[in-house]
Amino acid sequence: MSISKRSGRYNFFHPLHHTYYMDLPELLNKKILYSKDGWLLVMGGKFAKEKQVFFFNPFTRKKIDLPDLPPDTAFTKFSFSGLPTSEDYVVVGIMNLLSLMEIAVIKPGEDDWEIEDVDFRETDENYPVKKFCISSNPIFVDNYCYCLDVDGKVAVFDPLDDCENSLEFYGMRLSRRQRDSLIQSFMVESDGELIAIFLSSYGRISVLKPDASKRNWVNVEDLVDKVIYLSNGGSWVEKRRVSCDNNRIYLPMLYDNNKAVIFYDLKTQRYHCNGYDFSSTRFYHIKQLFHSVWIKPT
Repeated sequence: MSISKRSGRYNFFHPLHHTYYMDLPELLNKKILYSKDGWLLVMGGKFAKEKQVFFFNPFTRKKIDLPDLPPDTAFTKFSFSGLPTSEDYVVVGIMNLLSLMEIAVIKPGEDDWEIEDVDFRETDENYPVKKFCISSNPIFVDNYCYCLDVDGKVAVFDPLDDCENSLEFYGMRLSRRQRDSLIQSFMVESDGELIAIFLSSYGRISVLKPDASKRNWVNVEDLVDKVIYLSNGGSWVEKRRVSCDNNRIYLPMLYDNNKAVIFYDLKTQRYHCNGYDFSSTRFYHIKQLFHSVWIKPT
């Protein structure tokens, strides 16, 4: 889904079929932080400094309010672990600047966000990194929160425990060549495994996973029966629904005046779109939707 600046309406693009539109006044002047299981995590208020946070389901129009974040905070990456209608979900917000990571956590029934600071410079004996720059929204796997940084490092912590004491790092890192060409990265969970997706400036998409030692990334050359959906506001993996859909990575990119969604074929290592004779190793003549999220009705 992506908002039209001209009309203020939200455009919903199906990766295989049609496009439809929806008026969502509940999201007017709001920022979508994260999308998962048909729900949006949203922040905004009447005034710029207000940090009102709530869940919103655009298909049912149900809204669930959360406590406001403190006005002097600047959390940029968010995630939540489960359905907002459950009683055991966790919401995490992260602000990260080089050696400092600020983590905000809230659970159902709590009145305030619990905010914790971690400074790597003060704890060198515990953390084998000098800096960590988170590159995408964190994800949850088995109630642990995983974060990917711009160099390919991974940090993991338990948001239900002391975040600082539970914080660990995987020793993985991209090569210098990979880091120099990297323009965007994402992380998803597939059958309990971490999967990282890296988009290079020359159009190549790499799909990697940790090896058994959690010290190196290894290439994933075949998604088998899986499809990946990537966006700044939320990404996930799911089983293909049609036979031709495997090994595809759907991106927030459109072709032919917004009529078709672009996907990357991991086998051919080229960009294509359904219903068009389009094939390219780069994303030329493609419209990128930077302020958009994938959302799946539940």
